[in-house]
Amino acid sequence: MTYNKYRINFILQIGSHIGDTINDPIFNNVDETTKLFLVEPVPYLFEQLKINYKKKNINNIIFLNKAVSSYVGSIELTIPSQYNDFSKLPFWASHLGSTNEKHCKAHIKEIITDKINVETTTINEIIRDYNIKEIELLHCDTEGHDYDILIFFDFIIKPRKILFEHKHMDGIFSVGVKYENLTNYLKSHGYKYKYRTNEDTMFEL
Repeated sequence: MTYNKYRINFILQIGSHIGDTINDPIFNNVDETTKLFLVEPVPYLFEQLKINYKKKNINNIIFLNKAVSSYVGSIELTIPSQYNDFSKLPFWASHLGSTNEKHCKAHIKEIITDKINVETTTINEIIRDYNIKEIELLHCDTEGHDYDILIFFDFIIKPRKILFEHKHMDGIFSVGVKYENLTNYLKSHGYKYKYRTNEDTMFEL
């Protein structure tokens, strides 16, 4: 994909949170040559995400305040309430929004949670709606919903790299059949396994 006569790598990130955190793989590795599409469903995190990226002076960013799923519609999320005192919680406490209502408190019993309904889209819909022609990296981090998102992606275009969270794919702190099905699905589309950490898996073409 070419913009302004030079090549810009395109990154689609699903579950962007606020961007500027120690476990975000892209925030400190992008510059004015990168085209970003950042998706975050939680409203108060979404607003902070925009503020944090504004400080980087990157113009090629699209922000989308929706959830990504297997369908277009709406979905209920259980999220860490913005009224928590996050200074007294682990740094990752605000990352725990999930379609699984037990997810937050399985990590932190005392956390205050809210339920919200948010609009959903799909990877296929994003690609069509925004006329995306090329993706360098597809990054998906959705606290257990990654399988539903990726297994319904029909690869109308093929990202060069796919990085996804597997840690809760088959339930809270559980990796099993869904993970195996998804890795086989990616391999069937020409992807090769590159590495796996405690939380994430990377595939590449």
